[in-house]
Amino acid sequence: MDNAIIKALVIDDYTDDVDLLRESFSKVGASDFRFTHVERLDEALPLLDIGDFDVIILELDLQDSAEITGLHQIIARAPDLPIVVLTRIDDDAVAMNAMQAGAQDYLVKGQVAGEALVRSIRYAVERHRVQSLQLRAAQEEELGRVIALIGAKGGTGTTTVVSNIAAALARENKQVTILELRSDYGTLALQLNRAPDYNLSHLLRVSADGLLERNELEARLFSLPYGPRVVFGPQTADEFMEIEPEQANIVIRALQEISDYTIIDLPCNLSAATQLAIRLSDYVGVVLQPEPYCVKAGKVRIDQFRAWDVSLDIIGAVVVSIGASYSEVELTEIEARLDCRIVGVIPPAAEACAAAMELGVPLVLHQPEQIAAVTLAEMSQRLAAEEIEPIRL
Repeated sequence: MDNAIIKALVIDDYTDDVDLLRESFSKVGASDFRFTHVERLDEALPLLDIGDFDVIILELDLQDSAEITGLHQIIARAPDLPIVVLTRIDDDAVAMNAMQAGAQDYLVKGQVAGEALVRSIRYAVERHRVQSLQLRAAQEEELGRVIALIGAKGGTGTTTVVSNIAAALARENKQVTILELRSDYGTLALQLNRAPDYNLSHLLRVSADGLLERNELEARLFSLPYGPRVVFGPQTADEFMEIEPEQANIVIRALQEISDYTIIDLPCNLSAATQLAIRLSDYVGVVLQPEPYCVKAGKVRIDQFRAWDVSLDIIGAVVVSIGASYSEVELTEIEARLDCRIVGVIPPAAEACAAAMELGVPLVLHQPEQIAAVTLAEMSQRLAAEEIEPIRL
C-alpha cells in the first residue's frame, strides 16, 4: 500500500481545520493521499455510493448531525471503509462510544498534528486493511461453497439442473440450500409441486435494514423431504421486485453460513445482482443446449463475465441435450467457441424428467439408474470436488 494512492473523504464543516489537515500532509511529504472534502453529512452519503474511497476522516460536530449520529449513518452506508474521527469534541465518553461503534481511531484536533497526525491516519488505514484481510480469511474458512448456474438463454433447463445437483449433494449428507435469485416469477416451486409460504421477496424485506439474523433466515426456508432447503423465487406479481446488489450479498452470505453448498439458480438476464452473485460464487456453470444459436448466446454470456473480470478458471459449460438434431454442435466445437471447459453433458431425458416433475421429485431420486440421472449425479460430484475437473471429450 506504500505506493498506492490513498483516497480520503473528509467530512468537516470547519474549513480552516481542513486546510490545516492538508497542510500537515503536505509538510511531511505524504503525497500518496488525495482528499475530497464536503461540509455536510448529506453531501457525503451519496458520494459513498459512487466514490472509491480508502478512508473517511470525520468531524463529529457537523451542522446536520450530532456527535456519533453521523458516524452510525456512515458505517451503515459504507461498512467496509475505515473511519478516523478527527474532531473538536474532547470527551472521553464520546470517544469511547465512537470506538465501540466502529471508528478506527479517535483524534482530538490540536492534540495531534504534523507527522503524528499523518502517522495516526496512515496506521488506521493499514490496521483496517489487515483486519479486513484476516476477517475475510476467517470467513472464507467457515463459509460454505457457492455454485451458480445460469442459462445461456431462457429455456435451457437450468432450474432442472439446479434441483438435481442439490438433491445429489444432499444425498451425500451435505447441507444444501437452493437460492432461486429471481426478481420475478420463480418456476422451481412449480417444478417441484410445492406451495411455499415464504420466498425470496420475504427475505429481501426482512434484510432491508442491512441485517439478516440466522433465525429469521431459517424460519423462511422451505425444507424439502429429501434434504435440500430452498429460497424460492417470487410466486405472485405483487411480490416481484428489483434485487439490489446489497440485498443479494446479504442473502448469499447468510446462506453460506448455514450451508455446505449454496446452489444459485440465476436468471439469464444480467443485472447488478446477478453480477454480485457471480462474483461471490466459487464456480459458475453456463447451461446451454448444443444448438448454434444457444452456443452463440453462451459465448456472449461468458464474454460478459470476462468484462466483469471473472476468472475463466471458475467458469464451465453444462450441455443439456434435448434430442438429436441435424444442427447439433459437437462438444469439441462448443469448447472451442466458448473458450471454456465442459463440466457436464446431460443426455436427452424428456419423458423421465416429465415423470419426475409430476411427482415433484428430482430425476436423480426418482430414477437414479436412468442415464441422465447418472450423469447429473456425476456432475454434482465433480462440482463438489476441491479441484473441479472438466469432462474428457
